[in-house]
Amino acid sequence: MINNTYFGPIKNNNRNLPDALIYKTIRKNEKTHQPYDHYTAFNKNGKIIGIIDGKMETIHPLVGDPFFPGFKKFKSFYIYYLRSKEHNFGNKLLDFVQIISKKNGGEGRFHLIASDCYNTKKPSHIFYRKYGMNSLYTEIIENIDKHIKGKLPLEELDTIDIPMYFLPKEINKTKNNNKILPKIINKLISIIKK
Repeated sequence: MINNTYFGPIKNNNRNLPDALIYKTIRKNEKTHQPYDHYTAFNKNGKIIGIIDGKMETIHPLVGDPFFPGFKKFKSFYIYYLRSKEHNFGNKLLDFVQIISKKNGGEGRFHLIASDCYNTKKPSHIFYRKYGMNSLYTEIIENIDKHIKGKLPLEELDTIDIPMYFLPKEINKTKNNNKILPKIINKLISIIKK
């Protein structure tokens, strides 16, 4: 009789694994007890390289949701917390958020509050703007754009907490085609005010 309990060394073949694996859990807010999605990204070695906390929401612009332009209600993923623990992994986390949004009826939209409370020397506003996010706070966005182009030093950039939103390019194209009506409305309002 042959005793076959020895299997020998197992060869680690990481070539077939993706660079990051993302694991989802449901957590509850300690204050409101409302559930939210918690995503943890791991590298091949099992080290945590990113975290996303958030949930899908229905945006009601007419009720006062300050995130998106327009008047129609729609779904979007709200990011409570985003942290990249690996250099240049933040873009991949936002790409993943787009996928989550698309799978849940949000067409790739997401929104958040940009804040510099975690790092005042590298405000998140700049990273989000480079990714393609926008805000209804147009003056701050213009200053962020000037900073990105090297025309405004960081010390002069006012990085108050602002709501920011992301619209995928497909949605942006249809919004740009529908900009004629708001221009007409604004023109009429300016004529009436005179």
